[in-house]
Amino acid sequence: MEMSPEILIGKIIVLLGLSVGLIYFGLRLKMPAIVGFLVTGILVGPYGLGLISDPAQVESLSELGVVLLLFTIGLEFSIQSLLKMKKLVLVGGSLQMLLGTAAFFAISLALGFPWNTALLFGFLFSLSSTAIVLKLLQEKGEMDSAHGRGAFGVLIFQDLAVVPLVLILPMLAGQSGGDPIYVVLGKVLAILVIVVLMANWVVPWVMKKIAATKSNELFMFAVALICLGTAFLTAEAGLSLALGAFMAGLVIAGSPYAYQAISSVMPMRDIFTSLFFVSIGMKMDIKYLVNNPFLVIGLALGVMLFNVITTALAMKAAGLRGRVAIMVGFALCQVGEFAFVLAKTGGELKLLDETTMIAFLNVAVLTMAMTPLALEAGRRFGPLFGAMEKPFVGNIEGHRENHAVVIGFGVAGQAVARACRLMGRQYAIIDMNPGSVQAFQAQGEPIIFGDAVNEIVLEHVGIHKAAILVISIPDPVATRRIIAQARLLSPNLYIVARTRFLLTGELLTRLGANEVLTEEFEAALAVFDSVLTFFKLDRPDIVTKVAEARSSGPTNFHTPPEALTKTGEEPTPSQPEPDPSSRC
Repeated sequence: MEMSPEILIGKIIVLLGLSVGLIYFGLRLKMPAIVGFLVTGILVGPYGLGLISDPAQVESLSELGVVLLLFTIGLEFSIQSLLKMKKLVLVGGSLQMLLGTAAFFAISLALGFPWNTALLFGFLFSLSSTAIVLKLLQEKGEMDSAHGRGAFGVLIFQDLAVVPLVLILPMLAGQSGGDPIYVVLGKVLAILVIVVLMANWVVPWVMKKIAATKSNELFMFAVALICLGTAFLTAEAGLSLALGAFMAGLVIAGSPYAYQAISSVMPMRDIFTSLFFVSIGMKMDIKYLVNNPFLVIGLALGVMLFNVITTALAMKAAGLRGRVAIMVGFALCQVGEFAFVLAKTGGELKLLDETTMIAFLNVAVLTMAMTPLALEAGRRFGPLFGAMEKPFVGNIEGHRENHAVVIGFGVAGQAVARACRLMGRQYAIIDMNPGSVQAFQAQGEPIIFGDAVNEIVLEHVGIHKAAILVISIPDPVATRRIIAQARLLSPNLYIVARTRFLLTGELLTRLGANEVLTEEFEAALAVFDSVLTFFKLDRPDIVTKVAEARSSGPTNFHTPPEALTKTGEEPTPSQPEPDPSSRC
């Protein structure tokens, strides 16, 4: 039945109104916005108040949200950075799928399900939610952390694995499938070749021409065409729209236009992604949950527990430390959105009966709703498991006192080492990249492989006798724990930490950091310097102005809305920033 524009707009107003109210109260209770969207879907859906009787009415729009989400994730990566994750994708992802499928297959067999239905359950429960996990990691600024990269690597493999899983289902039901596997793989290879060609030659040239017109409208339409066009091509090849959108993001990420592309799609992404979470909530039969609370909650907790275990084991085998592996396990413990696609196909093939399907949908949505709590549990319990393993590999010879300890040996860490050599001071390095550790050990650097969150690792490099600690890692969770641990072990230690955002920097200062180098602030100073240079101010004066801006802190460039006065006057630099603890 065709829906009139008035009815459609009315239903959207209901969705927006409920979402605003639920998200507001959720945030007051320190709950993520995703939970509010899921609850909205439960309330308005066919099993709730019935305001929207058919979830398909919003599913098409919600799919666009997932496409835009994966597109922006791709924009923040590049093909080169993705290649560096190949071990996490191939080893970690394949092991996670194998271990998860095997575990749930065995459990389902033990519960009395036929072997083909049991294998389908193995597929369903071993898939995690790309949209929910990446959204939560983005909100916390943890996409670039060790557990963020681990989770993302597994999610990429899972999205790729959906293709053969869809081909296998008809065989489980005793039917012949669609295209042979070699035809599908041929299509996938052709798409990958096209994407590489576009990334290296076509897109940079096209985007340069479009950017030269200085038309925001033309630029936005070109970005949308690349995103949706690539997604359509991958869908035609048998892959998902979302994976195609991610590949489109990778294509543009290698060009100078990535950040402008992000700003073009961000508002649409947030709106349509919200509809995706609402549509997921609509699938939950609240009456079934009320009638069978112990069954649904028990199954949901069981699924999450086994996913934590199997995923953590896979990540450990892929080379991640115990703390990080456990955190990835908690992040990926829910059932994913692609499982709904497989379950629907399984129902059509008579592999799942109606009652089993309802139970599965309730369990799946409940695991999704509990994902924010699971991520927080991973942040709390991960370090406890990490403390039980061998803390470090390697040894640092010689007695050290009043030396520097460097955590993370990337560009910033190597700059610290160079400064120490220029000053004739000793230093010790901790890093979690085994390849880098091996290479730098061969060059004679005093470096060990270890997790600096661990007290034993810090003591091994002589933290209690060190003069200065420099933390230069992209993992915000680990950075906070290292500062707290180091301050406890050495009260007089001078601690320098790097972070991305101003509000996070204030939190690190409260935890014990003496100096926090904020990428946001450093970028602002660089821009300040460039503009003064452009306007021909004398270099000595520029140096003085930049030094003054640095000494007076970020309030020179950053005025939070909360600091504005009712009269509209600009606040003085002495006004404090708002407490960031609820937003970090």
